[in-house]
Amino acid sequence: MSDLTNKDAEQDTKIAVMSSTLDNSIRRIEMVHQRIDGANEEVEKLRQRVRKLEMWVAGAAAITSAAITVIGIAIAADARPANAFVEDSLIGAPCATELSSIIVEEVSIKPEEKINGSNDTTK
Repeated sequence: MSDLTNKDAEQDTKIAVMSSTLDNSIRRIEMVHQRIDGANEEVEKLRQRVRKLEMWVAGAAAITSAAITVIGIAIAADARPANAFVEDSLIGAPCATELSSIIVEEVSIKPEEKINGSNDTTK
């Protein structure tokens, strides 16, 4: 009978160790779940911050584009008419087209035979 008692005591010890190990494992799992919940909350806070920053960036982009548009319209309103480029350029002096018509009287193109005495222009 003592063998049976010893066997029971040994099994009771193993059951107690397994029960303790199971309790420790359950506590560790609960701690991991708490950490995961805390990390999820932190992720959500960071997402909200990113959304706010995205809205700020979009607002700044809208303001910048509006300012560029207003500046462009103001510059276009003060611009010279298109004929200013042909008549007196932008600096008030005659433009290159007008100068060339004053200096150059006629331009003629020679036939290829007369350039080097033959059709071969590489001589």
